[in-house]
Parts: sequence; C-alpha cells; structure tokens
Amino acid sequence: MQGKETIVICGAGIAGVATAYYILKEKKNCNVILIDKNQPLSFTTSKSGENFRDYWPEKNMRQFVSDSIQLMQELKLQYGTDAFEMKNSGYNFISHDINNPIFGLGDQENLTDYLVEITNKEAIGKDFSYLDKKIEKVVRIKNAGKIDVYDLGTLLLKESKNMGLNVVEGEVKSIAKTNDRFNIELDFGQSIETDKVVIATGPFLNSIANMFGLEFPITNTLQRKFIIPDPKKIIPKTMPFTIYADKQYLDWSTEEVEFFKSDEKYSWLLKEFPGGLHIKPETEGIKLGWAFQTENSTPSFDIPSFEFFTQVVLKGASKFIPELAAYENDIPTPLIDYAGYYTRTKENWPLIGQTDVDNVYVIGALAVYGTMSACAAGKLCTSYILGKEALPEYAAYFHPSRYRNEKIVKAISELNSDGQL
Repeated sequence: MQGKETIVICGAGIAGVATAYYILKEKKNCNVILIDKNQPLSFTTSKSGENFRDYWPEKNMRQFVSDSIQLMQELKLQYGTDAFEMKNSGYNFISHDINNPIFGLGDQENLTDYLVEITNKEAIGKDFSYLDKKIEKVVRIKNAGKIDVYDLGTLLLKESKNMGLNVVEGEVKSIAKTNDRFNIELDFGQSIETDKVVIATGPFLNSIANMFGLEFPITNTLQRKFIIPDPKKIIPKTMPFTIYADKQYLDWSTEEVEFFKSDEKYSWLLKEFPGGLHIKPETEGIKLGWAFQTENSTPSFDIPSFEFFTQVVLKGASKFIPELAAYENDIPTPLIDYAGYYTRTKENWPLIGQTDVDNVYVIGALAVYGTMSACAAGKLCTSYILGKEALPEYAAYFHPSRYRNEKIVKAISELNSDGQL
C-alpha cells in the first residue's frame, strides 16, 4: 500500500505556517514538515507592522486581502475571540495637499465602499487634534486596524501541530531529486525525503529556488521601525495607524545643512524623502517607521545598524504631528529598534503557486502585507499543492508564471504606482 504523501515547507514565517495549517485542514492523510533555521515566526514575521486593511488600488489585491481578513475572522469564530487580537482601530492616510491622490490614479472601482475622504479642515482639526493644522486631507480605510501577528501565527502553529505537523529546526543545505521525490539535506546531517516542496523562506526565497535552478524576480530592502515611550502623551492611544502620504525635505538647521554638505557620508540627509512615514500607538508608547531605504539588499540574519534613523523619522514625523519635535533631540528611553526585509516583486504582487519545477511551489514576496494576507496566501498555495481546479479570480495575477501571460504583463505595465502604500 502506498504511504502518506510528504510535503516539506521551507520557511516557518507566517506564510509557511499558514500554508501548513490549510494543508492539514484540507488533507488529513499526509505528512507535513516545516523546516526553518530559526524558531518559527522569529525572523521577518516578528518585525511586522501588525496592521490590516482591505483597500488597495488594484482589484486583485483588494479581493486577496479581503479574503484573508475574512479567513482571520473565521479563525476567531472557531477558536475564540481571545485567540488573537484583531481590532478595527483605523487606518488613515494624510496629506498637506488636498489634491494629492494618495493611492494614485489606478482602479477606482467602488471607492466609497472602502474609503472615507475628509477634506473639511474644521472636521480634521476636531477629530485629529494632534495633526498639523495645515493638513488638508485625511483618507480613512473603513475596514482596517491592528492585528497581533505573533498570536495569530502561534494559533496556526499550535493547531497545525495538533493535526500532525512536524517542525524541524535546521538549515537546508541542498535539495536533490531522486526518481519522483526530493532529498533535502540539512546542516546537522539529517536527510528528509519528500514528494513536494514549498519555498516559503521570505527574503531567502532565491536561496532555496536556486537549488532547483530557479530564480524569482524579487528584491529585498531592509526596513526599520522603532518604539519609544511617549512621556508627554503626544499620541492618543485611540489614534488610528497613520501614514503621511507626502514627500518631504527634512527641516535641518543651517549649521546641520552645512555639516551634511561637507561630508559625503551624510549628504543623503539633504535629499527628498518619500511619503509613507507611519506611526501608531502601542502599549509601550509609539511605534514609528519609514521605508525610505529602497536599495536592493542581500538578505542576512545579522541586521546592520543604521545611524540617524530614529532622529530622521522623528524629524519627518514632526512635519505632520508637530509636538513630536520635542523628542528629536531628547529621545525617550528605552528605545526598541528592529528591522526586517521587504521582499517584493516590481509590481508588489505576491508569488504564489506551482513553479516551473514539478511539485515545487512558492509562497512569498509579501512585502508590507504579509501579516494581513497570510491566511489567503496559505490557502491559495494549498489549493495548488492539492491540485484544486477552482481558484479565486486573482490567482493568475500572483502565479509565478504571470510574466508569460500577455494580459497580466499588460496590466502590470499600466500600473501607475509601485504597489507600496
């Protein structure tokens, strides 16, 4: 009698864990093995911004993340409201320019179903008194808020183990095909034979893909965040996750400008910075981040430090929350800083599906939205692994073969933003 099918998932971040969960929910009679060099959920997932929203300018992304939000709500119904935090606490994009389209000029279908736009200065001042008085536009995503990704991941991992998941801590050193199966060699000498392989290694997608002769069209950028106390109580605990949509030059003193001009090492501080600076209240104080580093990085488990990041972000944040200027030269402690990689395709759509190698699948390139999309991503990847024919409408747009589909290539070429909100 033929034995159980074995499926190995390389990578134990939220995407890999969610895939394991949905495979085992769908197919009881199989062996699922989750392999990672580190403890599950401890690398990129642990650096998540922990937010969710159902609005994206592209229809395929709206449907995708909306499906994931629905799946998370179903998990809370099944396992209890205390299983993990998921709260509609708000998600605001703001601008000093009333004409800033914020989300570009892309697909505007059913816009008012997802967004509320506020341009009345009196209303902005009343509802968001902490904002700069010259802010002219607030765009609120209706179905958005915060989520505890570690608790979500822990729940999926626990339930997967209850259904038979085997977690192996080790680094994949090589993968070879023997007959119709794959042989995976780990760094401590263990060898695992499997029928199917799922590549879910986040920023290290291509490290595993290269073992199959594959190369995914992705880049990795190192993005940083930090948390500081808020002793002056500048940020209300009820403030929505707030993103400043405008580009800006930082407001340095004359002496600082001269110093930065004189030293090439610091000249970048005088350049125009992109929109996207974000801030949200946390139990420990306030969390801030700004994805202004856009150069492609070679991923590493050892994250380098970055001089001036905290000061730069606080100075940028004081542009739209002026009282934060009080912390620029007197940063409250303790300061908790951390960093993780944004792994993305050029258009910032994920890679989910069968690769060009039979029985090898990928789930990744979930930059910015990994937490909020993990459940839908894991379920979609499961559908490919189990050979299901009924797939959601957006599936083809995220499949790794999409760059050979003329219709999808055309859709990508017509995008007027880089997909990062």
